Amino acid sequence: MELWKKQKRILIAFGIFLVLMFGCTLISRAVYASKLPQVTVKTPGRMALNHTVTADGIVHQGRECAVTALSGLRVRTVYTHVGDRVTEETLLFDLDMEDLKEKIQETELEIKKLQLQIAAMEQNKSLDAQEQQTENTRAQEDYARAQEKADEASARAREDLENAEAAYDSHEDHPVRTTSKEERRAQQEVYEAWVKKEGELLQALETAKKEEEEAQARVQELEAAVVLPEAEEEPPEAEEESPKAEGESPKAEGESPKAEGEPPEAEEEIPEAEKEDTQQESPELAEARAQMEEAKKKLAAAQEAYEAHTKDPVKKPDFGEEDAKKSAWEDQKDTLEQEVDAARRALEDAERSGSDSLLDAGRKVEDTKRAPDADSSLEVSRLELSVLQAKLAAYQGVREASGQIYPEAEGIVTGIQVSPGERVGDGAAVVYADLSSPMQFQVSLTKEQKKYVNQGDTVRLTLGGGSAKELKVDYVAENESNPELYDARVFLPDGTGTIGESGSFRVEAQSEIFSCCIPLSALHKDANQRSFVYILSERQGILGTELAAEQVFVRVLDQNDSYAAIEEGVIDQETELIVHSTEELEDRAVVRYKE
Repeated sequence: MELWKKQKRILIAFGIFLVLMFGCTLISRAVYASKLPQVTVKTPGRMALNHTVTADGIVHQGRECAVTALSGLRVRTVYTHVGDRVTEETLLFDLDMEDLKEKIQETELEIKKLQLQIAAMEQNKSLDAQEQQTENTRAQEDYARAQEKADEASARAREDLENAEAAYDSHEDHPVRTTSKEERRAQQEVYEAWVKKEGELLQALETAKKEEEEAQARVQELEAAVVLPEAEEEPPEAEEESPKAEGESPKAEGESPKAEGEPPEAEEEIPEAEKEDTQQESPELAEARAQMEEAKKKLAAAQEAYEAHTKDPVKKPDFGEEDAKKSAWEDQKDTLEQEVDAARRALEDAERSGSDSLLDAGRKVEDTKRAPDADSSLEVSRLELSVLQAKLAAYQGVREASGQIYPEAEGIVTGIQVSPGERVGDGAAVVYADLSSPMQFQVSLTKEQKKYVNQGDTVRLTLGGGSAKELKVDYVAENESNPELYDARVFLPDGTGTIGESGSFRVEAQSEIFSCCIPLSALHKDANQRSFVYILSERQGILGTELAAEQVFVRVLDQNDSYAAIEEGVIDQETELIVHSTEELEDRAVVRYKE
């Protein structure tokens, strides 16, 4: 029982603790939330931005007129002042007549001098023309003489050339006939073949002789070997005969030289006794004798072939005489050709010389026909004379008007550039506003204002205390003295406005429709002049889900005094923008809705 009571007290104490904790949490939340910045939010909208341009200006004259007088004349009296209203009968100023008289006399003297100079120039120009005509006639005569000389020299040179060419052609028509290279080569080949054949036959003859001699020597050697044993057995008479036998050997040897000039003699008849001895000869001797007979026949054949070849010898070709004639003919041809070339060069030189002479003479003729060097002094003097005459006529016109200067129309004097006793300068002497032309309202605009004001736009113009009028912008241009400003002008209707009257200028323009427009209070700039906004986002904090101000940079497309059009991207038409806060905000700062 006591345990249950104890547990019950614990539960009650724990419940009280939870209630206290919940109460503390509520109190802390309330305290935390009360310190948070309170913000007002708004979502972007789709709209067109309205721009209103207002500026103050003044009325200017519509057209200014200038009153001029001859420069250099002395002013005697000025009768008007700036701001005076003048008419066509109002005397503006007058000129000193004595000074005008002196100017007229000086001008007349300058005109007289110039007239004398022009007369002298015209006379000199006529004399120059006559001299040029004489030079032209003489130059044409020189050209005709040069033409005649050139034709004569060319004719003589052409005749010499024709004679030289005729002699050359005649010489070339009678050429020296010579053996052609092919024929010369053929004859030389025949001769060389004959010489070669002769050498071969002579070599064969020498070989046959040598073989015949060697065969005879072999036979004699074998015969000597047979005879010597027999001589030893025979009586001395036989020995005495041996020299005779030996003497035959030289005779046989002497036959060989004889074979060189004439054919060998017929073989002598062998005695019966020798035949018998021959029959008893050894086979070796018989073979030697047969070889000797064969060698003799070979020698006889070689001798016969050699004599037959040398019987009709071929002479060595000799073309020296015809070459000498050909060379002489060629030399004569070269000489005649040189004469032709010399005659042709002489003709070319004659023609070139004649052409050069004619060219020089022709250029002299052209030089005499050429217009004289540009000399504008006469024309300049005539122009100066006409200017002086016009100036004199102007002076005389001023004298006829007694030197008095009047305006051409009614107006208000806006500028005077002359003073009494001073001479009139270039430009306007008096400037006045023409009251017959419409006035114009002029105002200066900044570059930002110029974006919404263009030529042809409708404006509401209020002059003085009058009512506003809707007019058109007639002129918009950059200010010449200040590039940061622009001048806008509105031409006023006839009878509207006076010079110097003040007025106000109002132009309303509507931009294109933008899909993302925000209140201008939601737009901020940082230190670098970058545009940004604060959007409302959620995040998790110590007390749960919280609202935070998130900084987002944006690009401004257009803006007016109340709204700004920004480029879509991170921000769309569903984004909540902070347009007002009870405290200055920072990026990611926790905020709450304004109650």
